[in-house]
Amino acid sequence: MNSRKDAHSVGVGPVQSARERAYTGIRSAILKGSFEPGAFVEEAQACEITGVSRSPVREALSRLAAEGYLEQHPRRGAMVRWLSPTELRDLHEVRLMVETHAASKICREKRPIPDTLLELCEAHEATPAEDLLGCVEINRLFHQALVAAAGNTVLVQVFDGLQAPLSRAAMLSLRQGVGKTEIIEVEHREMVAALSVHDEERAVEVIRRHLALMPRLTRALTA
Repeated sequence: MNSRKDAHSVGVGPVQSARERAYTGIRSAILKGSFEPGAFVEEAQACEITGVSRSPVREALSRLAAEGYLEQHPRRGAMVRWLSPTELRDLHEVRLMVETHAASKICREKRPIPDTLLELCEAHEATPAEDLLGCVEINRLFHQALVAAAGNTVLVQVFDGLQAPLSRAAMLSLRQGVGKTEIIEVEHREMVAALSVHDEERAVEVIRRHLALMPRLTRALTA
């Protein structure tokens, strides 16, 4: 086995409960586009995809609705939420504020950089580019670790609340060809390098460049 961590060994335990399998399976199907925006997730179909019974599936659907992946409609079921250009613009604005603030705080307070960031860089580089879901999951963990390194629990909570639309935007970006895996990996390394020496100006510049994917995705979807 490769000594570097792969997409499926980062942050995932060896055994998942039925409710976790249901949640992971349905979420993956949404991100991959198997359940498209506006489509209703039928319980029977979700049971077949995830291999679990209706009770864990219902719990998973409720959790995904709470996180923003789905909308619950009385008597109709759970519908995959649309991700509009306006929401993407708003997400970019908030994400930019959160991540640049985190980077500035790390540099000004000379906070140590967790080893997790480098491990996630290695995991991303060890993941095949065609494994879009694996790349998206590692990217999510990388940016969560970056924000957490600033040491502000409220900032982490704000950022965690954005994960559903951000993960969907990241997957759309890769599927549309707006985001390039190799560029993402280079920019992740640049962020770690700048934060490691507490170069605030450089770290913020790299983050701004890195997050410019979202405005480009918005323009692509609008076109």
